[in-house]
Amino acid sequence: MPKTFKLQPVEEKLKIVQVTDCHVSADPDAIYREINPRRSIEQLLPVITDWGPDLILLTGDLAEDASDEAYAYLAARLVIADVPVFTLPGNHDHAGKQAHHFVNTAVDKPLIYESKHWRVILLNSAVEGQVSGWFSQSDLEQLRKELCASSKPSLIALHHQPLAVGSQWIDRYPLLHPEKFFSCLQSCENVQAVVWGHIHQEFSDKHGEIDLLSAPSSSANSLPGHDRFTFDDRGPACRWLMLDSKGGFETGILRPEAMPA
Repeated sequence: MPKTFKLQPVEEKLKIVQVTDCHVSADPDAIYREINPRRSIEQLLPVITDWGPDLILLTGDLAEDASDEAYAYLAARLVIADVPVFTLPGNHDHAGKQAHHFVNTAVDKPLIYESKHWRVILLNSAVEGQVSGWFSQSDLEQLRKELCASSKPSLIALHHQPLAVGSQWIDRYPLLHPEKFFSCLQSCENVQAVVWGHIHQEFSDKHGEIDLLSAPSSSANSLPGHDRFTFDDRGPACRWLMLDSKGGFETGILRPEAMPA
């Protein structure tokens, strides 16, 4: 059975911050793509807490070195937001270690955060020893069952991109067989959006009526549309989503130097 965390918030809007691709290491001074990932997440934390989310989603590649120390650091720092933190493993992560430090981690079954009006469903697309992502038939059957178990609108979170984003360096490592994933989503007609990490850039598209959204990295980002990773000097960022009681939502990007209206 999937693990479900139920919340009945006072507010009619569910506020979510999606943080992804942190790439922190055990060594506080470790460098990732010419920047210090711990310093970057420290720049983002005040922006996240000031925005006041009800939920934080960590959508993979939390650790660059899959170390206990990296997960422990992130878990300790995110406590300051004083909200539930739900996580997914990425291709750089060790799912078992991650789940030890973040109790609400999707590993071998869907993880569901259920509010008054919405369901947020996390599904692990990471496969040990592979950079690309994949869902087994069992994974998709579990997801389909959960989608059809409720009429509430759903937000789906995974790590890998389910379509090409126009950046060859990362499009080599997508979610494999995405048509099976989309077929599953369309079987119950209550999926409003899919969010993911992995690509280190902001991206949006649609699949039918489903919004498809990536979040930029909290560490190093690339400018879109390049064959090679091309450093984006705007710095660390994350995605915010505000889900309303009617099944609609607003979304945007948080950066240390700016806040959404």
